[in-house]
Amino acid sequence: MGSDRFRWWVGHRHVPDPDPDTDSRTGYSCQEVLVFTREGSPGVIRIVFASGPGRVVGGGGWGAHEGGVSRVGGGYLNLHRPATVWGLIEAALADGQCFGRATHVDGWRFFDAVAANVPPAREPHHEPASAAGKIAVRSPGRSDSESV
Repeated sequence: MGSDRFRWWVGHRHVPDPDPDTDSRTGYSCQEVLVFTREGSPGVIRIVFASGPGRVVGGGGWGAHEGGVSRVGGGYLNLHRPATVWGLIEAALADGQCFGRATHVDGWRFFDAVAANVPPAREPHHEPASAAGKIAVRSPGRSDSESV
């Protein structure tokens, strides 16, 4: 990745839950989505964290916030933290994901590895949804001060 520059956004969305027996909707599920693109490359990669058994996404339970994803048994990622974003970008690219078209990737595939390698936050914070449109530049030492 060298000196590549990436733009990234975090969002929360609701998707219909289909009833497999009737083809009708049974309700809606929450998803947290990290979208990133490499400057100069076409397309985006969307890393999607869908709610489900044992999985909590923003707004989905006690202590949840937009951009937060966790497992009931342990582990937490804040998708607003640059160190978390770097971990997910690196994991997606190492997994063979590429730009050129809109790609959707199940973020839970990378959760354990990224959560194990992201240092704890220096202080608790929550960035509002208006913090979207961040720019991250690869540098030798990752920290929470890498966004502009």
